[in-house]
Amino acid sequence: MLAILSAIFGFAAPFLPEAVKLLKGWQDNAHELAMMKLRLEAGAQEHLWRMEEITATADIAEAKALHKPAPSFGVQILDKAHASGMSPWLTGPVFLLFAVMDFAAGMVRPTIAYSAFGFYVAYKWALYLTLTGPRFEALPAEALQRLWTENDWAMLTLVLSYWFGQRAAKAAFGGSASHAGRS
Repeated sequence: MLAILSAIFGFAAPFLPEAVKLLKGWQDNAHELAMMKLRLEAGAQEHLWRMEEITATADIAEAKALHKPAPSFGVQILDKAHASGMSPWLTGPVFLLFAVMDFAAGMVRPTIAYSAFGFYVAYKWALYLTLTGPRFEALPAEALQRLWTENDWAMLTLVLSYWFGQRAAKAAFGGSASHAGRS
């Protein structure tokens, strides 16, 4: 039995280095395939990161463009008139007209906000007068309690949360927190 095993081992021994080379080649090929797969995955991930970077850069550029102050037509006209050598007496009235228009355009948002708040206060005042009037005869403290509803709490919470959230966002993402409530 030992002779047969020796004969088989003796016959197979010269093939052993080639079998080891073949096995090593398979392992090398499997390793190369795994490395290629990892490179492809890394390339795909890098592509996604690059796309996210491009999107973020575009979002930042859009936000900057949206928050960039509008050019003043009055100042542009005055600059062009000065460059062309026109008399300030001729361009003065046009400049004033455009200055008034720039002021009016800049006051749209604050005017709407103040008007909405004014209407809210006027409504609550009228309701207060109704509640304390001869028909209901509520005491002032009771009238104030009736005026302040769950919707008022929700609106107050919304406004305060937005204001403090805007301050926190400006402090976290740029800008000074001391100017956050002024925009």
